[in-house]
Amino acid sequence: MSFKINWPEFSDEFLDQAKSQLTVALNNGGMPDNIVGRIEVKELDMGTKPPDLEILEIGELAEDRFKGIFKLGYSGDAFILIKTKVQANPLTTPLRQRTLNARNTMLAAQQPFVVPMEIRISNVKLRGIIVLVVDKERGITLVFKNDPLERVDVNSTFDNIPNIRKFLQTQIEAQLRNLFQNDLPQMVHNLSLVVLNQQAADTAKAKAEAKLSRSYGSRSSRASEQGYDDRQEYQSKVNGVAGNPPM
Repeated sequence: MSFKINWPEFSDEFLDQAKSQLTVALNNGGMPDNIVGRIEVKELDMGTKPPDLEILEIGELAEDRFKGIFKLGYSGDAFILIKTKVQANPLTTPLRQRTLNARNTMLAAQQPFVVPMEIRISNVKLRGIIVLVVDKERGITLVFKNDPLERVDVNSTFDNIPNIRKFLQTQIEAQLRNLFQNDLPQMVHNLSLVVLNQQAADTAKAKAEAKLSRSYGSRSSRASEQGYDDRQEYQSKVNGVAGNPPM
């Protein structure tokens, strides 16, 4: 049994939290010697296409808690733009290739040097089995039971140098595989708490506004009634002074 997910427009707070956690995750573990700067997530776009979920097994179903096993598939338009610094080494590129590309590419000198680099990660394709737990109070837990990464496109400042492009593709794929299986569960849980806290704050605000509105309406009604009584009393006094019977 499959169902559709409502893919919302994510808030700036959510995206900032996601970028921060992705930055931490991508900097975890051993980094290749060529990457000498901190990896920073510069832009994160969640795209417009949600993942596809198919229910394989329901383990727990209650009003405030759900646990199940799903088949997940994703081939959407989300992307990540990251920046870092890389140490370019001319010895990793064959002399003939450097000579052929000399007019059109940025080449290293005889000594390694550090240059800034931007990397765009897009066209991610995932297919895997997940265990999903949704708790209204404790948030969401998501764990992949297998390596879900089937494909990803990695583009960078050095796409026109095949050796560097291949190196980056391999390294980014390895980082993503590690992220999905080791870092993603904690990230999803933390981000779900951000959403839950925001929903709780919105609910509390709406209740406070409704209570204030009812209180104001009640006071206005009492004031109106009191004002009406005062006018009646005043009119009676006026009529009494004028020698007329009260109206």
